[in-house]
Amino acid sequence: MSIAPSRTVMCSILAILVAGISGCVEHPSGLPEPEGYDGFLALGWQAIQQGQYQEAFDWFGQAMEIDVARPDAYLGAGIACVYLENHWVIADDYFQAAIQQDLGHSAIVRYLNQVQVQDTLWTVFECVDPDLPQESLDVWLPLTADSGDIWVGQQIRDYLEQGGYDTDLKYRFLPGPGDLVSCLDLYNAQTGAFNTCDSIFEGHVYVDIPMELVQAGGVDYYSWIMVGQNVGYDYATLDADSSAGQITRDALAGWTMLQQVRGDEGDLLQAAACAQGLLKIAPGYQFGEGDSLREGVFDLDAVQVAGGGASYAYIEGRFIYSWFMCRQAGCGLDLDPGSEGFLLDLLEVISEMQD
Repeated sequence: MSIAPSRTVMCSILAILVAGISGCVEHPSGLPEPEGYDGFLALGWQAIQQGQYQEAFDWFGQAMEIDVARPDAYLGAGIACVYLENHWVIADDYFQAAIQQDLGHSAIVRYLNQVQVQDTLWTVFECVDPDLPQESLDVWLPLTADSGDIWVGQQIRDYLEQGGYDTDLKYRFLPGPGDLVSCLDLYNAQTGAFNTCDSIFEGHVYVDIPMELVQAGGVDYYSWIMVGQNVGYDYATLDADSSAGQITRDALAGWTMLQQVRGDEGDLLQAAACAQGLLKIAPGYQFGEGDSLREGVFDLDAVQVAGGGASYAYIEGRFIYSWFMCRQAGCGLDLDPGSEGFLLDLLEVISEMQD
C-alpha cells in the first residue's frame, strides 16, 4: 500500500530534524553577522560551494530553528547530507520535508508488496509477444481453466520451438493507480523467479520472461507468468506536474544523488522514481534555477540526473531498464540490446549523460 505522511506525522518529522541538528557553528570572522533565516541560508550554500559540508549542514539547521515551515533549509540540509556518510540515515527525511513544505504533499508515492494473480485468459499479465499470435492464445488459454496451466504451457512451448521462435515471452501489466514512473522487478511466488522490468509506456510495465522449466514443491512450472500464479512487485508514482516549484525539483535531483552515493545501501526504486519524475515534470531542469543562492552551485541538469539514475540501475544489474531511463532522456536511442557490445555501449552513453 502507499503511505503519504499526514500533517501530524510531518510535524513530528520536522521537529525531529530540527532537534537533530548538532549544535551551532561559529560565525566566520570578518563577515557580517547573518540576519535571520536568509542569512543562515546564504552561509549554508556558501559552505556547500567551499566543500564544508558539515558546516553547511549546521548553518541550515540554524535556519530551521528560526522557521520550521520554510522548505529551503531542509533542501540544503539534504544536499549537505549527500556528502556526509554519517548523515545518510536521516537524509531522506530532509528531502521529503523540503518537498512536503514546498509542494504541500509528497511528490513520489511508493506502493510496496503489491500482488496480482494471472487469470485464465492472460489479461492481468497480458501477453504481447509478436511470436505468439492472439488467435493462438484464443485457442489454448480457454482450455487452461479445465486442463491446467502446465498442459497449455506445453502447447505454447511446442508451438514456439517448432516454429523456430524465441521462447521468451513479452508481457505488459497495469501495476495500479497513479501516474506510474518506476517499476523495477517482478517476483513469481510459484516459480521463485525474479524478472527485471524493461520499460514503462502509457501506464503499462513491460517485461520479458524467459522460458524455463522449474520445479517448486514437487510441481513443474514454466517460468512464464502462468494461470493462477501470484506475481509481486513494488512501484512508484509521481504526484507532481510542471507547476512544481524549484525546491521540489532540486530535492528530486538531490534525492537521486543520495541513493546513488549510498550504493548497496541505497534505494534504487526511489532513485529511479525521482530521476524519471524530474525528467517528466521539468525536462529543461537546471539546479537552483531562478534562486540567487542556489543557482550555479551545481552544474546539474535533467539529463545528468537521469544519467545518475541509469548508472545506479546499471550497477545493480538492471541493464535494459537502465537503457530505458537513458532513452527517456533522449540518449542511446540507437543501441541494440541484442548486440555483443551492448553493455559497453550503454556504459558509454551513461558516462556521456553525466559529463
